[in-house]
Amino acid sequence: MTTLAERTRLITPPGTSKMRVLANELKAAGIHVVNFAAGELDFDTSPVVKTAAKAAIDAGRNTYTPTLGLASLRKAVAKRISARLGVDYAPGEVGLTAGAKQALYNAAMVLLNPGDEVIVPQPYWVTFPTQVEICGAIPVFVDTRDNGYRLLASSVERSLTPRTRAIIINSPNNPTGTLYEERELKKIARLAIAHNLWIIFDECYAELIRDGHQHGNIVQLCPEVKERTILVNSFSKSLALTGWRLGYVAAPEAVIKAMENLQGHTTSNPNSISQYAVEAALADDDTAFIDEVNRRLQARLLLAHELVTHMEGIVAAPAEGAFYLFLNIQSKIGRRFGDVVVRDVDHLCELLLSQARVAVVSGSAFGDASGIRVSYAISDDDIREGLTRMTEFFNSIH
Repeated sequence: MTTLAERTRLITPPGTSKMRVLANELKAAGIHVVNFAAGELDFDTSPVVKTAAKAAIDAGRNTYTPTLGLASLRKAVAKRISARLGVDYAPGEVGLTAGAKQALYNAAMVLLNPGDEVIVPQPYWVTFPTQVEICGAIPVFVDTRDNGYRLLASSVERSLTPRTRAIIINSPNNPTGTLYEERELKKIARLAIAHNLWIIFDECYAELIRDGHQHGNIVQLCPEVKERTILVNSFSKSLALTGWRLGYVAAPEAVIKAMENLQGHTTSNPNSISQYAVEAALADDDTAFIDEVNRRLQARLLLAHELVTHMEGIVAAPAEGAFYLFLNIQSKIGRRFGDVVVRDVDHLCELLLSQARVAVVSGSAFGDASGIRVSYAISDDDIREGLTRMTEFFNSIH
């Protein structure tokens, strides 16, 4: 039998999808499962988006667009970024992709050489280290748990070697929901300048911020780092369009051109109907949709926090953005649930699903064997039911 390429050994299914698939299988069998595993809003998208998409379909907008997206949309995104950050971005410094995941893949492919090292804060979004490894580069993990899941510039500096090529920063963070501190981002920017490093700044949850908190963009905080920063964002979260696959990247023009060449040989342009729909949403510039999303998420977070306080020995990371609670469950490992010893975090998640009918994502997917990710982007009733089940489960472990 012929063999597969060696690189396929580096690629395994995302850990975030395992419990979601199992939960859906149980639901299909008629079993009620509360699913905290999904990384998407449960809201419908904006009426402006739907109307524009229908109009684009009716107008026959079915053909290819330019590889990196409609010129008019690239211009609109550049204008939006410039206004938000107070730093000028030209349309030639922006590209549209099939979701933020492709933007990150493009960045890895055009920036990294085999043997390069990339700083990856831990816990991390599941795709970061895999994409680094696909390029033959080496992820270097920096643990953030002892600092409240926030990245410190001093930790980054200690991890630098002559082979360090880039730093990946994800704020608001998935899986923890924490925001990295502005003073640390400024220090990291200066480190990147001093050591001639790239920064890949993933801010897909930038518009989903909880009350009393503010998201800091590294280019906004330190404009001189713009020439070595790849900004990655998406419309999936802010417009509830995860299935429409439209993200974007902002970077120096030479980087964008290299990405265009790469994308021309992979997916070509992103979905045309999605582009026309999002262009209409940007032109409308109405914040009512995202304001309502944040209002509802804030209420759900308060509800979830109140319920989590009843879980014995469980500690939640600061939830300041996105829509996740990251719970430290280390106190339950090695203890008994009935006659069963909880072996590790994966085993705990399996027990949660089989015994409590609750699906969460194991922290092992994010490089943290002491945590679980819980999405509160589900209905209030499901939050109450699911966290009540989890409380009964956790409080039965002795």
